[in-house]
Amino acid sequence: MSSPSGPDADPPFLKGLPGRLLLVLAALTVAAVAVLLLRPDDPTCAEGVEKVGEGDDRQCVGLTDGSHAFHEGLAHVSEEIAAENAWVDDQVEAGNDGASYASVVYLMPLAPQPNDSNTIETIRHELEGAFTAQHRANHEESDGSSLIKLLLAHTGATEEQQRHTVEQVVEQRDGQRIVAVAGLGTSLDSTEWIVEELTKADIPSFGSVLTSDSLADTPGLVRVAPPNADQAAAAVRYLSQEEHRDKEVLIIQDVNENDPYTRTLAREFAARFPAPRLVDGEPFEYDSSHTDIATYFSIQSANLCLSDPDVIYYAGRSRDLPDLLAPLKNRQCNDKTLTVLSGDDTSQATQQDGFDEVQSALRTGNIELVYTGLAHPDMWEEAPEYFDEDAIAAFADDGDYDRRFSNDTLHDGQAIMGYDAVRAAVRAITTAGGGRDVTSSDVFQMLTSLRGANAVPGASGWISLHNDGSPENKAIPIIRIDQEGHLTIRTITSASGTPYIPELATPEQ
Repeated sequence: MSSPSGPDADPPFLKGLPGRLLLVLAALTVAAVAVLLLRPDDPTCAEGVEKVGEGDDRQCVGLTDGSHAFHEGLAHVSEEIAAENAWVDDQVEAGNDGASYASVVYLMPLAPQPNDSNTIETIRHELEGAFTAQHRANHEESDGSSLIKLLLAHTGATEEQQRHTVEQVVEQRDGQRIVAVAGLGTSLDSTEWIVEELTKADIPSFGSVLTSDSLADTPGLVRVAPPNADQAAAAVRYLSQEEHRDKEVLIIQDVNENDPYTRTLAREFAARFPAPRLVDGEPFEYDSSHTDIATYFSIQSANLCLSDPDVIYYAGRSRDLPDLLAPLKNRQCNDKTLTVLSGDDTSQATQQDGFDEVQSALRTGNIELVYTGLAHPDMWEEAPEYFDEDAIAAFADDGDYDRRFSNDTLHDGQAIMGYDAVRAAVRAITTAGGGRDVTSSDVFQMLTSLRGANAVPGASGWISLHNDGSPENKAIPIIRIDQEGHLTIRTITSASGTPYIPELATPEQ
């Protein structure tokens, strides 16, 4: 009789083993498989970085020196930051000129989610600007005793992830010599909570693109960007110019209760614009926290023609612009040009999904799109009197930025604002003494000293802080987006019409 064969046959290495031993081996195999299946997933992504959250929300968050990239699109800039931090360590270890260091943490969501207003491009640009400020501080402006490390902190998308990262920054304050946090992402309710937690730990914050007026007077926070009140004032000035002064305006606003940027932008504009020139008496309102925004705008396009405005003041995020503009290109009243004027978030429109729909509307819908921006490289040639030559040198041909990131763009302003946020933090560190013994509490004390003679010469304009942490009369470019996606400056203004220049920096006549 032949030996059994097929799927039920014993494997050769089991032949001849007693049945009881076979049962023991089978039980051990099952137990081993069960252990592997039940063993918790290792949460460690890298040193200082852990997976936090459940299901689809689970992602790597935490604090790194740049050796871990939170997104593949940030790999190059993360490598540059890690290399510069390693250079700082080498200088300190070698004791060169008694060198010491202080750390600035660039904290924000570093891996954008589908509904975020930030894109990976704008995040990358911010970090590139932040690195440029770090490198310049260490190699061109340092006296050798106050080198700067730049750490990266990814806050994720959930409260649990934000809390994890903020707690890690606080816990590492002394060990990593953390004296300030910069960046902070966009103006959301969660941003205020983050700043409050850092303030409790005596760590000051330097916001790069935070403009919501609800963040004014937040203890421990200074901002290098003009607040929404100033942007609204600049928008009103723009619409008061000769070619616009008789035009009627309809406000369209996002009423998402978790987004103070859109709420305060609409409120501040309505408070300043002449009431007789507002059509309908009240704005069109939508809520970006709900679905079907495109259908809402499509339905409202008929009502818009009944109102027949010359200008829409759009207090919303750039991610919703395609839904707004797509139906407007087919409006019945497209025989006259419709100007859409918005706030600084529109700077990211060209990088958002659906920008092709925006372009189509601009090509065929008799629509003009302009916004109050935070920064644009053409500012420096358009009105050089408002900018410090040394501050903008980093962005010149063959400057620090150009040598490393020449394939990227400055036109969305994000790199310039990231640079200025870190530059302001470095100025506060230097003002506090700069050396080995500077603490976050020392830097905290210096926040309201960054004014007048000690104003920060930013690449986006001079930064002289009010006591509420907002810059005084910050330069605001009015920027147009054309149908090809090109961004060009219409004019440079401010809340008062004339950007701030410190008395000591005013050119001699």
